[in-house]
Amino acid sequence: MTRPRACDACALRKVRCTGQQPCPNCTRTGFKCSYAKQPRKSGPKGPRRSTRARVHQQLETLSKEIPAVPVCLNIDSQDPSTSPQIDSFPSSSPEWKRAFTLSDVLAYLETYRARMYPVWPVIDVARLGAELEADGTDYETCALAFAVCAGTGAQLQLKSSNQPSNDLADHFATESERHRLKYEYRESSTIEAILIPLFLHFYYGARGKRLTASFLLREAVSICQLLGLDKEETYHGLDMEEESYRRRTFWLLYVTERGHAMQHGTPVCLTKSIALARQEACGNQNSSQLLQAFHSLTHLFASVDGVLVNSETSSNYSMEILVRIQHELRRYEQWPLEWNEVQRSDVSITQHWLRMLVWQLSLSNVSLSSEPGGDDSMSFTYPARVSRDALRDISSVSFDALVAHGPGMQAKLCDITNTLLDVMTCVHSLTPEMFVQARHVLHEFCCYLARLNGNREGLDWVRKRLVESNLLLEPVTELPAIAELIDDEEDLMEGNGEVYDSNNSYVIR
Repeated sequence: MTRPRACDACALRKVRCTGQQPCPNCTRTGFKCSYAKQPRKSGPKGPRRSTRARVHQQLETLSKEIPAVPVCLNIDSQDPSTSPQIDSFPSSSPEWKRAFTLSDVLAYLETYRARMYPVWPVIDVARLGAELEADGTDYETCALAFAVCAGTGAQLQLKSSNQPSNDLADHFATESERHRLKYEYRESSTIEAILIPLFLHFYYGARGKRLTASFLLREAVSICQLLGLDKEETYHGLDMEEESYRRRTFWLLYVTERGHAMQHGTPVCLTKSIALARQEACGNQNSSQLLQAFHSLTHLFASVDGVLVNSETSSNYSMEILVRIQHELRRYEQWPLEWNEVQRSDVSITQHWLRMLVWQLSLSNVSLSSEPGGDDSMSFTYPARVSRDALRDISSVSFDALVAHGPGMQAKLCDITNTLLDVMTCVHSLTPEMFVQARHVLHEFCCYLARLNGNREGLDWVRKRLVESNLLLEPVTELPAIAELIDDEEDLMEGNGEVYDSNNSYVIR
């Protein structure tokens, strides 16, 4: 996508220009819009030999810390052959080279391409690199690149070999915000004006700074609405690539806002007001699968609108509506294995997390049953089934796929674990076999939470509840395989040869 030439006034102010005559910036500010200054050839031709060596060294270090997940990273035209080459980048800007080097920026952008694009499918790294090549001093371009690096580094807890501590992502965030202050970012009418605060939201969310993250998310949502991305008519006349780019930006905001609202109790502003990005915009089958998985995630959040979010009256909590939502949430028992595992873990755990939240809502608003018969989503033992389904799905992906989702994944697993613990300590209709199985599922979840090691507060709360409930999670014999734990309902009710003694210690006959 060719970048338009900036007019003289926008070039002097270092703000993004549309290339029109006159451009919107000059019309708004009253400057004379001219193109008298002759454009200079962008350059230089490439980095110094030492810079190229640092890039390779940093990429090698990052790849050793977090193994790359093979994934097609482009919905529009982004593929490895069009990736920005090291030779195409200018030398490090003297304004920020004291905080980090050009090799750090390139390495983190490539890490985003390899690991985080399936989670946040909006940044075309090749396009961003081309813009950095064209004008390495463009403040908005630098702010976006640094924000993407900050969000990626904080989410994956990356460390740099050139830094004494895990603070390179902090430097990226600081420089991103500093570059925003160098231009009138509040008056920017570009999509990048949405993405910069959104990726800074991801950074601060991973750092546990909830208030700052909430503020930045609201900023991104407000700009989205001001630019009309929530209105279908805004997309008329756009080429397919730009339309897909803008629609994915809107729906990523939609999903992010709802996830944040459910975890922190904040209100939401965006609604299901536009269509999803079209599959025709995909360049190949892998890109189509990425978009299909992203659409499935948006459908999950949309299915709980009016109940878990934007609920105005208690009439939305009737048993009929809650049962319908539960059926909608478990429409797919297993997501396609050919999906990228980072996306598959996100969609599946979000599905089970929402099932748990709807069950909690049912518990406080309708009469649940402990008797067989009826819809099982309205039974007291339903969380035991949901937790087994969740364990089945996270056991089918690598641990690195869970790490890619940062603190949000641990928060969802904490909710599932706590709900299962509530059932085990309060529901007396669990059969001995169901209790044994639930205890081992609980043990597995605690192991995952300990390894994720992101939200210490949530993990400490689970440990405290385990002590108070006097549940023993250390089995006296080896745990059965996951496939044995997640058996069908008939085997579960009939018993599978497993019993527990009066001290709740696991025994195998």
